[in-house]
Amino acid sequence: MRIKILVLISVIILAMTACDSKERVKAPEPGQPAVAPRQMASDGHNVVVEEVVQAKSYTYLRVTEGSKEYWIATAKQPYEAGMSLSYGQGMEMKDFASKELDRVFESIWFVGQMSGASSVAQSSSMGSSSGSQSMSRPQNISVQKVAGGVTVAELYADMAAYEGKTISIRGEVTKFNSKIMDRNWVHLQDGTKAGDNFDLTITTRAPVKVGETVVFKGVVTLNKDFGAGYKYDLIVEEAVLVNEG
Repeated sequence: MRIKILVLISVIILAMTACDSKERVKAPEPGQPAVAPRQMASDGHNVVVEEVVQAKSYTYLRVTEGSKEYWIATAKQPYEAGMSLSYGQGMEMKDFASKELDRVFESIWFVGQMSGASSVAQSSSMGSSSGSQSMSRPQNISVQKVAGGVTVAELYADMAAYEGKTISIRGEVTKFNSKIMDRNWVHLQDGTKAGDNFDLTITTRAPVKVGETVVFKGVVTLNKDFGAGYKYDLIVEEAVLVNEG
């Protein structure tokens, strides 16, 4: 009977913890020794991302909060430098050694859910300037439209007409982030634009390199919200790399 009571109490505690996501804290990497936290962070932290380091399980962020600068580790997300983020509680780990990064952090905060937006899009909302949220200005690019395809300008000039449709587009890779949320993130420009939108975001499993001219074929999705400040008026998903040769 005593064992049954103990098991029941354990189940209740786990359920309470799972229900309150604010109280959950990311654990150290597998194989890392348990380190006692110096303190728990209080609610209401607003930070600006200065540097992003992507690893297999975590995203490491060097952030500033007022005059303070420190490191954060959180669930892997496509954060970028310049983003303004906020979080609630976290746990500080001292002398945390990341085997994956081959680096020891004198101090790092493991935090749960974060929210925020890109500082690049401050002139308008994150959702209304999604085409240019990752690049502050157009690159000096001129790419010929692929046969039967569309251009960045055409997509943004008539977004509703392309919603749910499979399109082909040729462009130059201006940014590439790999294996975030089980997909690769590609930013493409072709030298055309509609209003302030000149940079197209594409998700794919194909690896590409910055500077390459490529053709992607994928599905146009409107009003896509991935969370963590990543909301897109238009994005091309499940894209495959087209071999033109």
